Amino acid sequence: MLEIIKEFFVKHSLKFLSVLCGFIIWFGVVSREDAKADIELPVRVVNLQDNMALVYPLVPTITAQLEGRAISLIHLKLNRSGRIEVDLKNMPLGYSRISSERINFVSPSIPNIKMQRIKQTNSLSVELDTRIEQKVPVLSKVHTQAAPGFTFLNTPEIVPDSVYISGARSTVAKIMYIPTEETSITDLKWNNSLPVKLDLSVLRSIVDIADTTVFLQVQIEPLDHKIFYDIPVRLIGSFDREAYSLSPSKANVEVSGGKDMLSKIEAQDINLYIEFSRFSIENEEELSPTVHIAHSATSWQILPEKFRLVENEQQ
Repeated sequence: MLEIIKEFFVKHSLKFLSVLCGFIIWFGVVSREDAKADIELPVRVVNLQDNMALVYPLVPTITAQLEGRAISLIHLKLNRSGRIEVDLKNMPLGYSRISSERINFVSPSIPNIKMQRIKQTNSLSVELDTRIEQKVPVLSKVHTQAAPGFTFLNTPEIVPDSVYISGARSTVAKIMYIPTEETSITDLKWNNSLPVKLDLSVLRSIVDIADTTVFLQVQIEPLDHKIFYDIPVRLIGSFDREAYSLSPSKANVEVSGGKDMLSKIEAQDINLYIEFSRFSIENEEELSPTVHIAHSATSWQILPEKFRLVENEQQ
C-alpha cells in the first residue's frame, strides 16, 4: 500500500508543484490589489476631560467598511490591530449625539488602510456627568468555618472595610456597597490574612475602583472549656425581696472558647439574672437565666438550666 502511494506522488509531483506555485502567484497578485471589507472593531473613548465621566458605556464594537490592500485587511482582521476612537474633547455635560467628525479609525501598525464609512444602524450618542469619588463599604460574602477543636476569637473582618470608586455622579450615587465574591473558607486552624476578590459585576465598566482585592482577617485559637462553680443567679426587677427568691440560687457555668480568652475570665465576669416580671409574662414556673459574660465566649452551658420562683415564708 505504501509503495502505491509513493509511486502516485512520484508520478504526479510535478502537477502538485505547478498547482502550488500557481496558487502562490495568484495569491500574491490578488493580495496586492485594493479591496473592501466590513470588519468589527473595538471602540475606545479619547480626550475625555478628567472632571467628566460617562453615564452609560458606549457600544463595545462598531462594524466599519475599510479599504486597502487585501493582504493588509487580512492582517488587520487576524491581529485585531485596528480600533475606532471616539473623540470627546470639549463635549458638554448631558446628552449629545456624536458627529462623524469625532469618529476615527486608528491602525498604527497598518497605516495604508482607510475607513469608508460606519455601518451603524443607530446614531452614536453619549451622556456625560461630573466625575466624583466616593467611599463605599465592602459587603463580605465569605463563609468561614474553624476546624474541629478550634474557635474564632472574634468575627472575621474585611480589611479595608471600604473602597473608593469614581465615575459619573448619577451612577456612583446608586452604588451602596461593593460585595466580595461569594466563597467558603473552611478548616481554619491559625491566624491569617486571606486575600478576597471583590465582585465587580455590580459595577459598570465606566466606574473605576481603586482596589479589586481586600483581605479577610481571622483570629483563631484551640477550643477549650472552663467550669465556674457557684455563680449567683439574681432575681431583678420590682418585687418584694423579702417575699420572693430563686431556687436554686446558684449555678455552675461551663464556658467554651479560646484558651487565651478563657484565661482572662473570672467568676465575677459572669452575670446570671432573671427578671421577676418574666414569670407572669411567660406564665412559667421555671425559667432559664439571661447570661452576660464580660469576654466573647464561643458558647456556655448552665447547670441547672432552669430556676424556680419560690415564695418565702413570712416571719
